[in-house]
Amino acid sequence: MNLVLPVVVAAIGVWIAFSIVVWATGDDSLRDDAPDDEPAGLPEDEPISEAEVGALRFDTGPRGYRTKQVDATMRRLAWEIGRRDERIAELEAERQPAD
Repeated sequence: MNLVLPVVVAAIGVWIAFSIVVWATGDDSLRDDAPDDEPAGLPEDEPISEAEVGALRFDTGPRGYRTKQVDATMRRLAWEIGRRDERIAELEAERQPAD
């Protein structure tokens, strides 16, 4: 019981010292300053191939994948799939014989 109070006081002291250093230096190791809202390695001006999707590797930060980067990539993939579906529907409509 006599050891508990000094350990708790020491732990609080270390936490306070760490907080002061982080506040003073602005160096938070858990903060992720990398740009994370760009799609990861997908071409902007040409269709996305199956191989490019298979080769995608997302950057990881201290807490896992960068959510904004993954979301931006998924939106881009959804747009590409929708665009291709529309084009396929157009081509199939052109191919149908007129009745």
